[in-house]
Amino acid sequence: MKKLFKMNSSIAIEEFVTIRITGPYSLLKLGPNYAAFRSGDHIIEAVGEELIVETLSEEIAVLSFDFITSVSVKEIRDGQEDYDL
Repeated sequence: MKKLFKMNSSIAIEEFVTIRITGPYSLLKLGPNYAAFRSGDHIIEAVGEELIVETLSEEIAVLSFDFITSVSVKEIRDGQEDYDL
């Protein structure tokens, strides 16, 4: 099925326990208490306790934690491709 509209990415933190990414993204790393995604020219890292992956589809990711301890967003500059959590 062809996409009719190009979606821009959005990231929402809901009730300080759920992270929702809507739009194109790439999963970089996933562990028992952390996740890292790339969306456009940004890297999003989330760390918390007891990660539960609710949805990982083509353009939607929903991750829940018992509680989130940190979230960071970093811009990728000048073709930088290396990533390490």
